[in-house]
Amino acid sequence: MARKILKSLVLVESATKARTLKKFVGQSYSVQSTDGFLKDLPKSRIGVDDDYQPDYITVRGKGKLLAELKRETLNARKIFIATNPDIQGEFLARQYCEIFGLNPNSHCRILLNELTKENFKAAMAAARPIDDNLADAFQAKQLIDKYVSHKVGEYLERKIWRGVKVGRFRAMLLKLIAEPPAQKNLTVDKTFTAAALQKIAFEELNFSTARTRFIADQLYEGINFGSGDYAGLITYPHDGEIFLTSERREPEAVKEFLTDYQFKLYRLIYSHKKKTFKLDGTTNDAALMAAFEAAKVDWADFYSVGIASLIKRKYIAAEDSTYKVTALGQRVLDALAGFFDNVFSADSYNEVNAQVKQIAAGNAQKISVIENYCARFNKSFAEAMASLGEDAEPQDEPVVESEEVCEKCGRKMLIRHGRYGTFLACSGYPECKNTRPFLEFLDKKCPKCGGRLAKRSLSRNRILYCCETCDFMTWDEPQAMTCKVCGATMFAHKFRDRVPMFYCGNENCSTRENHPMNKILADIKRRAEVRKNRKAAKESAK
Repeated sequence: MARKILKSLVLVESATKARTLKKFVGQSYSVQSTDGFLKDLPKSRIGVDDDYQPDYITVRGKGKLLAELKRETLNARKIFIATNPDIQGEFLARQYCEIFGLNPNSHCRILLNELTKENFKAAMAAARPIDDNLADAFQAKQLIDKYVSHKVGEYLERKIWRGVKVGRFRAMLLKLIAEPPAQKNLTVDKTFTAAALQKIAFEELNFSTARTRFIADQLYEGINFGSGDYAGLITYPHDGEIFLTSERREPEAVKEFLTDYQFKLYRLIYSHKKKTFKLDGTTNDAALMAAFEAAKVDWADFYSVGIASLIKRKYIAAEDSTYKVTALGQRVLDALAGFFDNVFSADSYNEVNAQVKQIAAGNAQKISVIENYCARFNKSFAEAMASLGEDAEPQDEPVVESEEVCEKCGRKMLIRHGRYGTFLACSGYPECKNTRPFLEFLDKKCPKCGGRLAKRSLSRNRILYCCETCDFMTWDEPQAMTCKVCGATMFAHKFRDRVPMFYCGNENCSTRENHPMNKILADIKRRAEVRKNRKAAKESAK
């Protein structure tokens, strides 16, 4: 029986990155994805003790993956960690060493600034130990953010109601939306950072920051060029300046392998030039991004997540591509004013980032930076809590009464918000514990039975559309238009990186009116045919 040859194991944090690496690392290596953090600070509590030491726990749902990875590491000849080349990637690399019992002083860390075969070989030749300074820099920022958001949440739960919380960056973003910057011009020079990319993509391509980040990750993590050829097109897009990879492929040469969005963004990066933005007092994405740039705030990795969080928490509302602070958002700002002005200012945010860079450079100690910052913060926190009085307790969210009546006891049903979405609960609780889904009825008909369609809000900001009388349900949003063939409601099926497809909801009708996918589908078909012909030509040439 042939003896099994042990392979070296390469750990990365992304499945897409793992797929790309597998194409050119060779038979001597096995590549596995960890899917990011295996252990993290708990969400339900602060997770930081009085000495500012973290209490990490296994991320929910990662237990099975963790066990599989441990088996892989035991059977590996050698282990290399190729997480992203930034401070978070370094922290993850150190975390993996602790979890899998690896020696952090061994040459186990490799940096992949671009995902190409040549860069992988160079990275393996330059493998180094874990840099504790870089890992400590990320951990300091992580602990400060968690400590501040949890403590401010304790105050806001007593000042407003339970569940109201805000972090350092999001509070600063909320304040900026409420008080837009004055008119001025801002020029982005030839240094093409993640921030510059997101601003220019918004201005020229009308891409949201979330879409730009997502597509930039795709361009970095690898594109399928056919015949098993996977490679990245740009360098790591979240830390420092963004460059084309050493292979420097022309946009037109790779167009057939890219989606429309990927091609547009890659062409933008390829032909980058100096750009001037105008701050005109509005609160759209471009103005807010430019305002952060003017204040020298490092925002690129947090902006899209911050906006999404503020909308989800109903602190802001999006109206005609601009953002408006809601009544709840204004209450949050009013509650923070006077006590946390310095904590949530651009100067304070930049000061923490400067200290983090000092830790990364080995010029400052992690614990000293955390202690000094939290000591100043605790003074503001103590003043805020004292203003509420000693007996202040977390407040319950004001109850909203619905028009629905409990079918069990006849009392009014109340609108409640839980971890699994919005629901109706009997006002007679705890005597009556009846609950049922909260349905927001729409002025649209069910394509199956003609009944009213309703919208149901679920967890993770998901929305389900269902019928009040039959079993029809869908994730696709019903449209105002109706089918010209059968008159049924039309629905929009959304894709992650393509425009929606509109279709008739009647299962017996195949109508595709106002179909924006026709051009894209034809383009995809054409590219597939081109790849097929090229492959056939290569085989015939052999």
